[in-house]
Amino acid sequence: MDIEKAQKVIDETVGSQFVVYKIEDSEKYGFAHYKHRDCDMDDQRGRLVGVGPVIFIKETGEYRLLGALESMDYLQPEQECPVVVLPSLEEIKEKIIRHKFVNDGDIFDLQSYWEDKFGDPDMNLTYYKGFDFRNFTNLGSSNKDFLAFIKSLWTELQLPFEITDENQLVLSRRKLPKI
Repeated sequence: MDIEKAQKVIDETVGSQFVVYKIEDSEKYGFAHYKHRDCDMDDQRGRLVGVGPVIFIKETGEYRLLGALESMDYLQPEQECPVVVLPSLEEIKEKIIRHKFVNDGDIFDLQSYWEDKFGDPDMNLTYYKGFDFRNFTNLGSSNKDFLAFIKSLWTELQLPFEITDENQLVLSRRKLPKI
């Protein structure tokens, strides 16, 4: 697989801010996976929805971008889906610190962590027209212990939050500059 040709497809279809980071090869196909130039793979700010990797079809020499669901047609039958392992609380915190941002996945990992250790957090995320969901998360729960856990964690990470009522927090996704 020619990485330069794969990168050209990426540049022309999704933009030059995305770069090849991994190549996979099989008997019939080559795959060029890409990521945002400035974001880690596990940072939602650099993700594209609905597109898959660049495929190189060895039989025809064709390079093209796959759709997300179309990728399944080309997977090898012997490839198994990876087993999902929940991250530890420390791993979740490290990821937030590394990104300097709280991804949606981090919130769900915190929910799963709590569920695994203590039971149902009764968590919901609410977005509404005019809500700045890129910079904030609106988290609700009737579980006071879970809300206390989240407030304590946000305080530890030095992230701002606002208590909007006894069951609702608006959580900043990043540290705000000091005024």
